[in-house]
Amino acid sequence: MFSLLFITVAFSSCSANKDVKSSLNLNVSNNSDIDKKDETVEVAWIALKKLGTINPSELIVMDLSSNKEIPSQVIYNGTTNPQSIIFQTNALANSNQKFAISKGKPANYPKKVYGRQVPERFDDFAWENNRAAFRMYGEALEDQKGMAKGIDFWAKRTEDLIVNELYKGGKYHQDNGDAVDAYHVGMTLGSGNAEPIVGHQIVFPINYSSYKILDQGPIRISFELGYKQFLVDGKMVNETKTISLDAGSQMNKVTNHYDRNDLTIAAGVTKHKDDGSPKLDLENNYVAYWDLADGKVNGYIGVGVIVPSKTIKSIKTDKQHLLILSKLNSNNDLTYYQGGGWSKSGNFNNENAWFEYLKNFSQNLKQPLKVNINY
Repeated sequence: MFSLLFITVAFSSCSANKDVKSSLNLNVSNNSDIDKKDETVEVAWIALKKLGTINPSELIVMDLSSNKEIPSQVIYNGTTNPQSIIFQTNALANSNQKFAISKGKPANYPKKVYGRQVPERFDDFAWENNRAAFRMYGEALEDQKGMAKGIDFWAKRTEDLIVNELYKGGKYHQDNGDAVDAYHVGMTLGSGNAEPIVGHQIVFPINYSSYKILDQGPIRISFELGYKQFLVDGKMVNETKTISLDAGSQMNKVTNHYDRNDLTIAAGVTKHKDDGSPKLDLENNYVAYWDLADGKVNGYIGVGVIVPSKTIKSIKTDKQHLLILSKLNSNNDLTYYQGGGWSKSGNFNNENAWFEYLKNFSQNLKQPLKVNINY
């Protein structure tokens, strides 16, 4: 799950040589009553200055309880300069763990995330981790058969990265034993897209026309999608989406950015034929739906959207969606989380298991891991 922990440290004016450390020791605390699995710890690059001059490709993280190196990733957010370093941990409720960051040549960690544009399939942008896969649709799909607008969910029951395999085979609507595209999107928000809403009408832009990969594993895939200007309530608006997915998580972090602040944004999931199990949880700020995958076979799929409470205006249902309506923050952004789960993965046996996952994910956002750096 996501737990973005940016550590900002004030440094004294002592000489650089005197202040240089061989390693930085971190104390990571889970002060909640929820066990956290595959939780991402993110430490801002500025907090590493005590290590002196750093080559970003020569940095390691050690788990001090086992004295073993663990996978880590330097985050660039699409820039040329490192912004942070991330690693993951499993943290029992009300527990403490110790880690160390130091200079060294890291091992060749296996990639658990992947994403790319798929020009051979109308410019889809597809991405995945070791738990789930997703795609969004490109401008090349406009006016084509199978036109769609929302976020698609691809169900997986393998930890392997299979996006390329599925596209190469061309039969991803059939369960190949590892994964299947059994979720219908169409002209809806799908498994958790978000767009402006005017009255009762969701306003969709033309599918994305540009993209930029910001980070590409081994722990996090992040990218940005650009959209052509479109009309909302009589005025033109520009939109970009920044999406990131961490290893081990069913949920993407999504930030929609606009050049206007007077918009209401609807984030939501599709009800399909309204034959599934809906869930609107006001306390934990999520909406979710659980129904038959592709309406007939392939198990059940759960989808959901979580929006931080400070931005929510209302939560409601209509004929086609379960919706969370939100305002933008002072930067004209809406940040939320969306994702999906599959009964045949073995992780979610029924709708209650999926709803409980979303509840715990929402609680983790409110009670992230705490990190203290020992200098």
